[in-house]
Amino acid sequence: MDKDIVQQIESTGSNDILINILLKNDSTMNQLFDYIAVSTNEITQFLYNASHINTLHNNFILFDLTHQEVAINLVESLIIKGLTKSRQRNKSMGLLLSTLILELSQSIEQEYINFSDNTDDNLLPIIQYINQNFASVTLRDVSAKFSYNTNYLGNKLKEATGKTFKELVDRRRISAAQNLMIKTNCTLADICDIIGYQNTSSLFRLFKKYLKTTPSEYKRKVSGPLKQ
Repeated sequence: MDKDIVQQIESTGSNDILINILLKNDSTMNQLFDYIAVSTNEITQFLYNASHINTLHNNFILFDLTHQEVAINLVESLIIKGLTKSRQRNKSMGLLLSTLILELSQSIEQEYINFSDNTDDNLLPIIQYINQNFASVTLRDVSAKFSYNTNYLGNKLKEATGKTFKELVDRRRISAAQNLMIKTNCTLADICDIIGYQNTSSLFRLFKKYLKTTPSEYKRKVSGPLKQ
């Protein structure tokens, strides 16, 4: 998961083990590219994108390791090595993680990839502007602010991110709504107002489209009954 992903963990059972493997800083990720090329697969591209400041950071990849014995063994080895205090621990973990990345490319079950084209620096301020003003921004407004033809900018955004302007705004809105539901006691009406919707029907359609659930069901699942 990248930096801006909203995550949710279901209740664990008595026999469950939950382990987070965190890459604490960008230099750690950059060291991985000493072992494998950025262009190797989607995972290395994901890590490369995550290690840069002026890019979108709402990406995730979900893996299914049910029948991937090699990948499972690598994860276990990575955990064991991380708990040791050997002199070569960090280097060993880097090599294990690099090997794991190559194996995981065969196990992608679900992903949300929204990389901007790193070669088109002109689009980065535009994407950042959209992310910061998602509650009220329109394609016409953005085009006027950055002196682009509306259709041309829409096509450029689609080409660079794989998403239409509306999809970029929708993704930012749902991320903000999820954060508010998890971290605050805002009502549905409050959330709609904050993310730029005039009524709860729009919020309902957003959650149904991207999360296959309703706002009330999602809020109840993450933090209990929702205030109306």
